[in-house]
Amino acid sequence: MSAENNQHVAGKAVNHIIHFEVAQFLTREARALDEERYHEWLDQMITKDISYQLPTEEVRYRRDKKVIGTAQTTYLYNDSYEVLCMRVARFDTGLLWAEDPPIRIRRYITNVDAEWADAPDEVEVWSNFIVYRSRGQRDDSTMYGRRKDRLRKVDGEWRLAARVITLDQRVILDKNVHCFF
Repeated sequence: MSAENNQHVAGKAVNHIIHFEVAQFLTREARALDEERYHEWLDQMITKDISYQLPTEEVRYRRDKKVIGTAQTTYLYNDSYEVLCMRVARFDTGLLWAEDPPIRIRRYITNVDAEWADAPDEVEVWSNFIVYRSRGQRDDSTMYGRRKDRLRKVDGEWRLAARVITLDQRVILDKNVHCFF
């Protein structure tokens, strides 16, 4: 491997080895969430200073060139590590009627693209996703979107430090959006 392919320059695409590690991390994270291993996700896959956001998106005409997100004030999720812990703790209570019987969820992560971030040992990652949720015999939904993640190497392992989720649907028809993307 040449030294040029291994440089950590902000905005520069990562090499194939780092790209594989990042894609593997996202796949393992999706599997842990699909299998409801939420405590493992909290303890081993995210950082304590995480920012986990699902903002509402403005619908505007193409001629409106204002940068999206410059005045963001409304979020479906704007969670810190503590809030994510509270969301996971709700599962432990057994009192989530919307989750009993359990919802079956499959997360499909694709189109992974990664480049070095401005901080050492961090990468910016863009990906697309499909989240399929099924409950009971006739209750299912599919959500599509994209994510922008920041992953950070902690003790030699990648961890999620930030996630911004953008849903493609302008109106969410699902009964609840109580899942992790």
